[in-house]
Amino acid sequence: MLGLTIWLGYFARRDDFGSFIGAYGLFFGLYALLVFREKPVDNDAIWYRNLGIVLRIALLFSLPNLSDDYYRFIWDGRLLAQGINPFLHSPAHYMTLEKLPEGLSAALYGQLNSPQYHTVYPPVCQLVFGLAGWLFSSSDRATVLLIKLFLLGCEVVTIIGLTGLTPRPPLQGRGGGDSNPRTLSPSPLERGPRGEASLFYALNPLAILEITGNCHFEGAMICFLVLGLRALERGKLTAGAAWWALATASKLLPPLFLPLAWRWLGWRKGWRFNLLFGLFCLLLFAPLLQPEVLRNMGSSLRLYFRQFEFNASLYYLVKFSANQFSKYETGRVVGPVLSLATMLGVIVLAFWKLKKNSPTTTLWDAMGLASTLYLFHSTTVHPWYATAPLALLLNGRRRFAVVWSGLIALSYSHYNGGAFEEKWGLIALEYGLLWAWIAAETWRLNRPG
Repeated sequence: MLGLTIWLGYFARRDDFGSFIGAYGLFFGLYALLVFREKPVDNDAIWYRNLGIVLRIALLFSLPNLSDDYYRFIWDGRLLAQGINPFLHSPAHYMTLEKLPEGLSAALYGQLNSPQYHTVYPPVCQLVFGLAGWLFSSSDRATVLLIKLFLLGCEVVTIIGLTGLTPRPPLQGRGGGDSNPRTLSPSPLERGPRGEASLFYALNPLAILEITGNCHFEGAMICFLVLGLRALERGKLTAGAAWWALATASKLLPPLFLPLAWRWLGWRKGWRFNLLFGLFCLLLFAPLLQPEVLRNMGSSLRLYFRQFEFNASLYYLVKFSANQFSKYETGRVVGPVLSLATMLGVIVLAFWKLKKNSPTTTLWDAMGLASTLYLFHSTTVHPWYATAPLALLLNGRRRFAVVWSGLIALSYSHYNGGAFEEKWGLIALEYGLLWAWIAAETWRLNRPG
């Protein structure tokens, strides 16, 4: 695992899909053999968690090689270090000036993947970018190292936060309507270190490579969500709301889960939690509450959801079907419609699956399903997006997110040879296998008899 981590983090190229997928497949195979083996590894749990941390430390000194987003992190951070609000202008604006702000250059600009768009990274990200830009105004490698140290800290906290979680509900099924639930024998995905969700996350190659390796702030969001969920389980609403607000200030996904939290907490506590969450978000996002900043950020988000397409599932299917009956481009309509479907789906999930302090469907499980629904409806599904359902669903009995963390690596075929083209056969393989697994897993958990 250590050798594969080093190779994938330092030497793999995303335009050489064959060598990448071969190494990633081997890594995921070792991971699956370890965490799903019949003989429990409970006695070795601490050792394996520490191994997961060591694998992340091994990536600290690499430059991200599977994503170029970090160039935008450097750009925003150096603007902040000069006292310039990165939300006010797109990078393209600065290239029209006679003199660039200190730390910026035409070479750095040439590495940006969307220089015409305004930044969309929220306050926690910008704080880390700004600190790195202030400390290291000329060294890209040192800037990346500081960002990775922050994300490594988040990952360690996540692994600790997941430690001791026991899959719920117990190994029981509905029993065909019988009031006495039947006992199920564990499936292959439920063997191994039961009660140690942290091992499934600590050793997962997707989480290791995409968060610490490629500097994606899903790691910060997951960390704060885990802390918030553990706080809510202890009845600490204020702390839970604060952690969720920090998660939102890292990535903008957590507001999607508010109906679920409200339903699980009950009307009174849910109202208080949402109010506290809103207040904390106002404090964290206060620097962005300017008309021009909000307009620029909103414009970039709209462009992202309407124009970018990558590794989508239902979006591609619906768009293809709609195009058979219309001579107009339907993508701009399909995206917003599926976004609305996501919100309706979350509300249905809240009232169908959750009850106040439900012992059978946890808030973790509901949030994991909601994040999965969101990704299935999205126009763009980068591999690192799948780390959120991976972490959230580890507190239940569903393991399809673990399977997806292996299959989603097929999406890197998009970059093979520098072509930047979707490989429809591999996308169909990814989602076909995933949906087949979900169907089989759902049937097994709910089958009568």
